Amino acid sequence: MVAALILGAGCATTPPGATTNAYRRALRSIPEVPCNQLRADRAILAAFFAANNVPLTPAEIAQIIPPANPPGLLDRHALKKIATQKKRVLLVVKADERFLWDELGHNLPLLVLLPDGIKYQPTAPAFIPIAWDQKARVIELLDGNGEIQHIAETSFFTRRDPLRQAALCLTTPGHMSHFQPTREQKLVLADFWYDSGFYRRATATYTAVARAAPTDTTDVAALLGQGNTLVQQHRYDDAIPIFRAALAADPDNPRVLNNLAYCHLQTGTQLMTALRHANKAVQLDPTNPIILETLGSLNLKIGDAATAARHLEHAWAHARKRSPEIQIAIMDQLVRAWLASGRNDLAWQVAEHRHRAFPEYKMPADILSNFPALRQRAVPYPESKPAPTPKPIKATPAPKK
Repeated sequence: MVAALILGAGCATTPPGATTNAYRRALRSIPEVPCNQLRADRAILAAFFAANNVPLTPAEIAQIIPPANPPGLLDRHALKKIATQKKRVLLVVKADERFLWDELGHNLPLLVLLPDGIKYQPTAPAFIPIAWDQKARVIELLDGNGEIQHIAETSFFTRRDPLRQAALCLTTPGHMSHFQPTREQKLVLADFWYDSGFYRRATATYTAVARAAPTDTTDVAALLGQGNTLVQQHRYDDAIPIFRAALAADPDNPRVLNNLAYCHLQTGTQLMTALRHANKAVQLDPTNPIILETLGSLNLKIGDAATAARHLEHAWAHARKRSPEIQIAIMDQLVRAWLASGRNDLAWQVAEHRHRAFPEYKMPADILSNFPALRQRAVPYPESKPAPTPKPIKATPAPKK
């Protein structure tokens, strides 16, 4: 592998003659690699987002690559969430020879992982391809130190073959048609609309994917998306037949079982059938806090508060790394289960912890009626207090988050 460095260490800002001709294609300018990141993987990630005109804040970079993560390991959930917040669709594309050549011509920055060898590796250094000279058979890659590496094209594609040439790109929803999107990419777009709260567009996209399924087959992922969109609109009766169709096609899918059980819980219909579905879902996915919460809530609904508390405690134990909204929903149900069991002491412990751990989230009225003391302003735990705002280095104000 050729690894000649043609840029000094530091921030890459000016292209060294990024000419484009019949044999060479290149990005119009080299993405700027920030100098204030001590980790190369964080720096190249920041350069990738900035090159797509959606710069990341330091807090967002830390969410995607937490300090404890080994080099090259990204939190894909945080990556997708932050891209959606910035109104960008995060796509996994097959950056093979044809795609890379075309998109360099379209000035589209990609983020690629390049393993050391030809065997699969869970983590690998990330680069931004900035040029490809087919006459010299060399690809130029920007790394997290702001340096440009020259790599033989055969080595580049061979080493990326275990990853199926996958790369990440950011695009706007309106630009999706440019890629002639695959089924998987259409589902990503539908998820984008869903996560952004545009449920009508999400439904239309999920429906189009479902209708495009081959004859005598059912696209379970598309049906799940359709049903989940209806759930977000509280249209549980409309979602039930869709989840039933998905269950008929995939009877051992824990997500389908859980979502169908949840709809019955919300409508108060066929609760014993819902309980059976939820129990099976837990057996298939025993550490999923959302499924455990559904099972606990169903037991609470039918009057078995002790069993409900047991399942909700398990749900809480497995939800510590989930979003605050998921943790709060579980804790609120656990408080209700302990109250129904006559264990006001345990209910108070959970409610008081919830009040202090998430003081910005309003307590439900039924819990406040049992514990009026929680109406007072919460005293956050020490680790929940916001860190002092650092003084800006430059005179210009920092961008709003």
